[in-house]
Amino acid sequence: MIDYTANSADAWEALCVEQFQLCSLDWAAPTFDAGLRASASSAHLSLRLLTSGPFGVSRSARDIRRHDSDDLMVVLHDAGARGRLEHKGRQSELRPGDAVIIDTTRPYAFDFPQPIQQVVLKVPHGLAGRLAPEAGRVFHASDGPLGRVLRTIVREFAELEEPIPFGSDQTKHSLEGTSLAVAAVDLVSAIYASDSSRNSELLGHAALLKSGQDFVRTRFRDPALTPSLIAEHLRISPRLLAQVFSQAGTTPASYIRDVRLEEAARLLCSPYHREVPIFDVGLRVGFADATTFTRAFKRVHGVVPSEFRADAPAVTAA
Repeated sequence: MIDYTANSADAWEALCVEQFQLCSLDWAAPTFDAGLRASASSAHLSLRLLTSGPFGVSRSARDIRRHDSDDLMVVLHDAGARGRLEHKGRQSELRPGDAVIIDTTRPYAFDFPQPIQQVVLKVPHGLAGRLAPEAGRVFHASDGPLGRVLRTIVREFAELEEPIPFGSDQTKHSLEGTSLAVAAVDLVSAIYASDSSRNSELLGHAALLKSGQDFVRTRFRDPALTPSLIAEHLRISPRLLAQVFSQAGTTPASYIRDVRLEEAARLLCSPYHREVPIFDVGLRVGFADATTFTRAFKRVHGVVPSEFRADAPAVTAA
């Protein structure tokens, strides 16, 4: 392992670009320091162990155009405070013990408000392409035998010798690295499947439905709320989420819409909100624009929001 240190935000950004891929440091704590241990990279796997102060980093579409990368990163959030991740249209929370797969051909952003410790595995897309569909989805990777075996593989890879000159001896080194890379990818796939299955079994469909509905009722005002975010919150697949809601005779997207329209109808009838413009009512309940709000409201209530408000019984505010 090779040790690096960074005592400033600029030095940390340069180190991240060198060790991962082209990216930008969005912000860092005023007094910043970080450390990184880099394994000997094989053609199939590289390992980075990092500790850092608070920072935010992102890889934009412009970065991707300027510097292509064909890697998947498996980020194991070992210790520290919770962080935030945005990747492939998902916004997620990353807690100690969690892991996430990052497709470096797509933009991503991390925010860590407190110091952290992470393990990052980089694997070529060609070797781990089957993990790409799960990119951006957080799963728990610290508990159980699978998690322990994955960490054993990480330790074994960290102890591989430095790359040696080309020759017959390198064949063995390459085979060892390839074998560990394949094993790591297989384990990550198994851990993700196990994590989704375990959450489903522990909760059951009825409890999953209630948890999903409760989550919607606390987040429906956010225009960015989607079925994918509900699935992320419950740590189940979008397909299972659809099955859970279908048993209640609806879909996740329909339930989000219905909750928003229910609250909109309440506000339109409320004497305390008589002066609130129709468009603002739609915004308050999570609709992004007036047209979408009006169409959805009329589809359910048979009239547009202004007519619904005009027809509502007059109630004098106390």
